[in-house]
Amino acid sequence: MVSDDGDDEAQVLRAAQRGDRAAQSQLFTRYRERVARQILRMVGDPSAVDDLVQEVFIAAFTALPRFRGDAQLGTWLHAIATNRTRNWWDSQRRRRRREDVAAGRPSEPQDDPESDLVARQQRDHLYAALADLPDKLREAFIARAIEGMNLIDASAALGAPISTVSYRTRRAEQLLCAALGLPWRAS
Repeated sequence: MVSDDGDDEAQVLRAAQRGDRAAQSQLFTRYRERVARQILRMVGDPSAVDDLVQEVFIAAFTALPRFRGDAQLGTWLHAIATNRTRNWWDSQRRRRRREDVAAGRPSEPQDDPESDLVARQQRDHLYAALADLPDKLREAFIARAIEGMNLIDASAALGAPISTVSYRTRRAEQLLCAALGLPWRAS
């Protein structure tokens, strides 16, 4: 098992990046529960968690040789889990629509193409503004505002003190509001 020692984890990470299965197993053992808790919070369906955890680690180990260490490994896995969960939600919506069509039930009301375009443009603008944030501010904002983590959990996930996570989140909100042309009110 990987110890809490940062040097030991760095050695295990380098070995895992070279394809060492034992090192990958150690990383899986260390991060599996954290990833599973995150996914369960996001999907609310315990029966989907194991499959999604497996998808996250397959994606992570496939991309691991390209992991540069710009973020902590836990944060990187958190981002992969978020993306896989979003894909899961999209597939669930598509499946429900297909089932509704097959059963002759009315599907969800569809927005008109103009509303879809406006929503897509707003989402793209938000993602562009998020991408422009410094990494540490973006990670804090995503953990708190998008993933809904409390300060204690975000602090643990990001490896930063609670006060630092709080500051980074507020600063990210301020910068995002400025980039999006929205008023910002400090709480």
